[in-house]
Amino acid sequence: MEVATPTLPVIITAMSPHRLYCPDLKVGLNLLPPEESHHAVSSLRARVGDEFVVFDGRGREAAAQAELVTRRQVQVVVERITERPFDLLHRITLAVAMTKAHRQGYLIEKCTELGAAAFWPILADRSVAKPALAAVDKWSRRAVEAAKQSARAWVPTVEAPQTFAAAIARIGEFSAAAIADPASSATPFTMFLSNHGEGSTVLVFVGPEGGWSEGECRAALDAGVVSIRLAPTILRSETAAVAVCAAAALQSASNTTVTVCPRIPSP
Repeated sequence: MEVATPTLPVIITAMSPHRLYCPDLKVGLNLLPPEESHHAVSSLRARVGDEFVVFDGRGREAAAQAELVTRRQVQVVVERITERPFDLLHRITLAVAMTKAHRQGYLIEKCTELGAAAFWPILADRSVAKPALAAVDKWSRRAVEAAKQSARAWVPTVEAPQTFAAAIARIGEFSAAAIADPASSATPFTMFLSNHGEGSTVLVFVGPEGGWSEGECRAALDAGVVSIRLAPTILRSETAAVAVCAAAALQSASNTTVTVCPRIPSP
């Protein structure tokens, strides 16, 4: 006897339009930056009439349609721009003593995906890497790519490398400042965040693999920076940076007041 084989339903879901970075986004015609034009042409095989989502990295995005496509340029037309709120309840700036070169991209990428607002590369006493100014462009591009992949409308800014002392002198620009410390007596980071309301700007120092020097710890303490604990274990620098952003992202996700941005309709 022949037994009929049940057939499973095939579910077809519409793919979201590809996202493209357009820092000077405006209503009307927009010429994409050279790198984005190259990506659209060579990787996405863009054609006139193709639909995309374009964003400026500062919370503004829009449905767009390709109006002109050449080998080197892509021009898109935008009819309406949507404003999106910042991704997390807190705007986290990471003042981090950068890791060795082969792990720097991972740190920028993952922290961008998790909602970081900005990166301050720090030249600490025990830094294992002394990045040059040229590295900023590479990190900035990595942040753009991570924002595109994670559907963020915000791209973290990446500042030029600065000394620990210079960063400490700027804590007045923030609602609060904290420094990662593996000591068990440090305040749990989630508790620290809970003490600061929605929209707070928070500067978090993440040290090099050898840890902060005694002088740096003393300077932070004197400036009123709060020591925070991220885990019961010792974390590598890039892991600690990711843990900071993950904790902030989870706290935001668990808060029911966070706005979920709907998919932008086609123009």
